[in-house]
Amino acid sequence: MLLLLKTFLDVIALRKGPDSIPGSWLVFLVALVLMTVSSYVAVALIGSEEQRNHGLTFLAYAMGLLFYAAVIYVSGKAGRVLQAITTIIACGSIITVFFVGAFVVLSPVSGQEFAAFVATLILFWSVPVEGHIMARALDQSWFIGIVIAIAAFVLQFGLQSAFVEPG
Repeated sequence: MLLLLKTFLDVIALRKGPDSIPGSWLVFLVALVLMTVSSYVAVALIGSEEQRNHGLTFLAYAMGLLFYAAVIYVSGKAGRVLQAITTIIACGSIITVFFVGAFVVLSPVSGQEFAAFVATLILFWSVPVEGHIMARALDQSWFIGIVIAIAAFVLQFGLQSAFVEPG
């Protein structure tokens, strides 16, 4: 288990790719547990029911994952979908824990605005990480992976924005 977590951390540091993660439904289940725990921790420590529609957030996340899976499948690399999606979920979950940790630690010291800024920068690191994962899954350049990750981010943000009332 520790080796798996270290490998996910190596992916977050852009040292390894999804090919380092076993293409296993058990590992996928571990990633889902990580996502559930990190989401619960985020909501418990910094979320509020008035600010977010959690169902919409998960719908947008699922749409992003389906987008990634479709890109991999259409690219003729269908055998890599499970590894890539597992890696994206697990790495995103770990980044969420770092995001929450930074916010919780920095808030009392530097104020909520600065803590939110630093935490958001940590959260934005998921775009290059997901781009790296996609590039490795598709055997493409990092630039192609980043373009795909940005497209997924825009898709997710657009879906969430479409259901938020202005003002």
